[in-house]
Amino acid sequence: MFNFIVKSRIINKLKPSIINKRNFTIIGCGDKLRQDTNLSTNNKNINNQFSSNIINISTNKNEILLSSETQPQQQIQQQQQQQQQSQQQSQQQSQPQLQLPSPTLIGKLVTLRKMKIEDRDDILKASTDGELWNLKVTIVPGPTTVDKYIDTAMKGVLNCTVIPFVIINNENNQIIGSTRFWKVDLLNRKVEIGHTWLSKSIQRSGVNTECKYLLLKYAFEEMNAIRVQFTTDELNEASQKAILRIGAIKEGVIRHERIMPDGRKRNSIRYSIIDSEWEKVKLKLLNMMNK
Repeated sequence: MFNFIVKSRIINKLKPSIINKRNFTIIGCGDKLRQDTNLSTNNKNINNQFSSNIINISTNKNEILLSSETQPQQQIQQQQQQQQQSQQQSQQQSQPQLQLPSPTLIGKLVTLRKMKIEDRDDILKASTDGELWNLKVTIVPGPTTVDKYIDTAMKGVLNCTVIPFVIINNENNQIIGSTRFWKVDLLNRKVEIGHTWLSKSIQRSGVNTECKYLLLKYAFEEMNAIRVQFTTDELNEASQKAILRIGAIKEGVIRHERIMPDGRKRNSIRYSIIDSEWEKVKLKLLNMMNK
């Protein structure tokens, strides 16, 4: 629907009852515009004569017929729009774009598969190992926040900005944590790896390293990303060391990057790996996992 206002030259003097602003539905370019029958109409007779070379009004048929003189201009506008669309499509096709698939990434220790709403109880069970929701430097779902945690992830999926994973232990097929691609930027082919947490009994077992390898490999080699970034709390020294250990470059501090659940204004540290660095980082990660 759109608003259409009739403007014209008046030949005879107009009476007080004049055409008001009304809503119309486009039936086709250069065809008829039909008045929405659901809207209230002005049933007063319109006896005024309008210039026939501009627009004809038929109140009996309740239609507005566009003059043929306006059609060439519409055709020109159509052609211009089509040309713009063609140019945009050509530009998009000429540059590789990030895709948002739903991959399952399989490693020796763990498997990363897309998070589902049905994973709620298993996610909560994994975070209960160590009561990770009490941590002050990251956000881990707890009994009162798990539903919101999953809902936020699902909304990100709908917006094509998030690919959330659950981390599954290959030995027993149990969920032991979560991670995700987020802040996905299709135009600039970049993505962030974050929201990563593991059950306390699984930490320092090599699982986190393998998770990072699987995610980075997929981002650079399948999603064609040119940049993968990481962001962590300035107070989370363990996370900072782990990110540097895999070969990411520290870029700086982002002041007051977010407000934590306890109200603290968090300063964050940003790291990144770019496409030209991936092969070197890949070899480093492979060596770390083979030790």
